[in-house]
Amino acid sequence: MCEIDRFDIAKHLILSKHGKLTLEASRIEDLCLAASREIYDNASSANYKVGDMKLAYDCLDVPAPSQQLTKERDFIEATSRLSSFNIMSRPGLPILPIEIRLTKDRLSLISRVLSSNADAYKHTQVMLDLLHKLGFRDDVVAEVKTFAMVSDAALQAEDFTRAFDMNQKMIDVVFKLRSAITSSGSDDQRLQEASEVCWLSCFQLGRLPDFLNVEQKLTLMGRALELCPADKLNDILIPWRRMEQEDLEVRKERLADHSPRPKPAATKPVSSLQSRLNNLHVPTTPLLNAEDAAALAGRAFSRVASNFPFRES
Repeated sequence: MCEIDRFDIAKHLILSKHGKLTLEASRIEDLCLAASREIYDNASSANYKVGDMKLAYDCLDVPAPSQQLTKERDFIEATSRLSSFNIMSRPGLPILPIEIRLTKDRLSLISRVLSSNADAYKHTQVMLDLLHKLGFRDDVVAEVKTFAMVSDAALQAEDFTRAFDMNQKMIDVVFKLRSAITSSGSDDQRLQEASEVCWLSCFQLGRLPDFLNVEQKLTLMGRALELCPADKLNDILIPWRRMEQEDLEVRKERLADHSPRPKPAATKPVSSLQSRLNNLHVPTTPLLNAEDAAALAGRAFSRVASNFPFRES
C-alpha cells in the first residue's frame, strides 16, 4: 500500500486496535523503510515536495517515529536540497537521487555544491544543515572538514575575511574537542584528524601573500604551530618569522605616524593698522615758511573786507 500512495489505509490497519495485522513495530518499520528506499531509488526528480520523492517521504510517516526513520527523512531532505544547487551528473544532466545514495564519500557532495555555486560559501549554516542531514550529525571531524571546504571556497573568491572566520570556527571546534579528550584521558583518533585538517587550512591562508592582514596571518600561523606535527614545525616557523618582522615594521610606522611633530617656526606678527598709520608719510603743502603763509592770509583778508559796505558814523 505504501507503494501506491495509500498511506492512510496502511496507517489505519497498523494502528487500529481491531486491525487484523499482527506485525511487530520493528517489522513494520523495516517494510516502510524498504518501500521508501525503493521509491527513492527510482525517482527521476529529487524534489521531495512532488512525485515519487514525496511518496518516499510520506511513506516514512506510517510507522511509529524512530531514530532510523528520522535519519532517512533527513537524507531525503538533503537530497532535495542538493538538487536545488543544480549539481550535475554530466553536463546538462542533473544528478539523480540514486546517484546521491550511491555516493560513497557524501562529504564530496558538499564540495561539489561549493565548487559549482559561486555564492554557496557565504551560507555556512546551510552547508552545516546539509552536512547533518547527509548523516554527519555530531561528527566533529566532518564539521571541521566542512569549515575547511567553505574556507577554501572563500579563498578562491578572495573573500579573506570570511575565510579567516571559517578558520576561527574550525579552531574553536578543534580546541573544544581537545579539551574534552584531555579531561577524559583518552587518545581519540578524531582529534588527530581534525587537527590535521585545521593546521593545514590555517597554514594555507596564513602564508598567502594577497592576504594583507598581518595580525590575522600571525594568529593563523600561531595556531598552525600549535596543531601541526613536530616534523612540520620548521616549515611554519620560517614564514612565521618573516611575517613577524613585517608586523614589527608596520608597528614602527604606526608609532612614527603618532609621534609629536616639531612646532612650526615663529613668524613675524602682522603689523596693526595703528602702526601702519603712524608710519604713513603724508606729503606737506608746498609752502616755503610761516611768514609766507601769514602774508598770503593777510592779502586774502583785505580782498574779502573790501567787498563789505562800511558806513561812517
